Amino acid sequence: MKCKHCKAELKAGAKICPSCGESVKQTMNKVEKQPKLKTWHWAVIITVSVIAVLVGAIAIWWAAADVESFSEGITLINNAFNEPDNDVFYKKSYTVSDKKAEKWRDKVVATVGGKELTNGQLQIFYWQNVRDFLNNYGYYAVYAGLDYTKPLDEQTCPEVDGTWQHFFLDDALSGWHNYQAMAILAEKAGMELDDALQNDIDNMRNTLTQSAIQGGYASIDAMLKSDMGAGCTYEDYQSYMQIYYMGYMYFEKMYAEAEGKITDEMIQSWFDENQSSLAESKITKDSGDYYDVRHLLILVEGGTKDDKGNTVYTDAQWEACRQEAQKIYDEWLAGDRTEATFAALANKHSEDNGSNTNGGLYDNLTADLKDTANLDENFVAWYTDDDRKAGDHALIKTQYGYHVMYFVDAQPQWESASREGIMKEKSAEIVNNAIKQFPISVEYKKIVLGTVNLDKSK
Repeated sequence: MKCKHCKAELKAGAKICPSCGESVKQTMNKVEKQPKLKTWHWAVIITVSVIAVLVGAIAIWWAAADVESFSEGITLINNAFNEPDNDVFYKKSYTVSDKKAEKWRDKVVATVGGKELTNGQLQIFYWQNVRDFLNNYGYYAVYAGLDYTKPLDEQTCPEVDGTWQHFFLDDALSGWHNYQAMAILAEKAGMELDDALQNDIDNMRNTLTQSAIQGGYASIDAMLKSDMGAGCTYEDYQSYMQIYYMGYMYFEKMYAEAEGKITDEMIQSWFDENQSSLAESKITKDSGDYYDVRHLLILVEGGTKDDKGNTVYTDAQWEACRQEAQKIYDEWLAGDRTEATFAALANKHSEDNGSNTNGGLYDNLTADLKDTANLDENFVAWYTDDDRKAGDHALIKTQYGYHVMYFVDAQPQWESASREGIMKEKSAEIVNNAIKQFPISVEYKKIVLGTVNLDKSK
């Protein structure tokens, strides 16, 4: 150590410099003390520490929240600070990986009257809703810009201020709400499923097992995962069917009661109030009748092409067709001759793919051949006969083969349209009454949806 004044060498512990006589205490103190950090140094250290703590906290939250993507994480963080409305637009996308969909299967996402809806059950309502929409409104969907080969959460829907996923999710939740509320009312009324529906529920596992085998799936759950998304199990599907059957049973009961109370005065009043809108559909009191008829078709087989390319049949081929149709007709005649038994035979034997799943029924037919382009003239002539009355039956020949016919009813178009209009209003009342008694509560932040390949050609 050296003296700060004369730079002479000092012995350890010296307090006075022997060369110049000056005190060296300050020198020793300054050498032994650590240098002080400047303010901005401390600021940097504190900032880095805070950031490290925040990063650690976010990492812990990220894992706890089971966040799979940066976009999902940012959405949840923004929602936590901005307090968005708890509606279907809570998330830009509800799509998650199969792993997360399965992990979140049992999370409760909605309640109605004490009944809970899990993600697994929601998947059934959601994807069944998508499939029904595509089956019933496929043309409209394509026209509206929906491409079912692409993710639904990436396509804007013109019906809502969001995506097609938002549209179908909102509709699925509404559908569950409707059926669950009516199912609760059915339970409160002591209603039970009839034997046929209960048998469907009891045999559902066997039925689905056969479907899975025929589809080449290893199990029911594997089939459901393919059709309804990951996280959906047999128990979820069974719950879906139970709610659907119970809710629809209640609806049918209330519908039948309302329909039975319709009077001629109600029909006339509804027509008067809606006369202008009916006229736009070309329905007036002079529009003629609507006809409801059931039939069972046996197609004529064989035939050869003539020089004009038309198929012609021999008398023997026509006779074989008639005999087959007569045999089924005789079977019905030997029974109780009711509309119900006729419908059952039509489902069993009819070769008309357009009606052999609904008891052979064609309803709201008119006498105008332009409105019945797919029907043969002989077919139309039979049900429009002036002497035709409910319960009439016959065997007739058309260009397609032989038909066993059953006349259900005829009603003026204006009366039929008015009755239908009344029942649409009554149907809405039945559902609205149920959901008002049992409102729905939804936690959109807990909803997740797996993916399903709607394009089975891939």
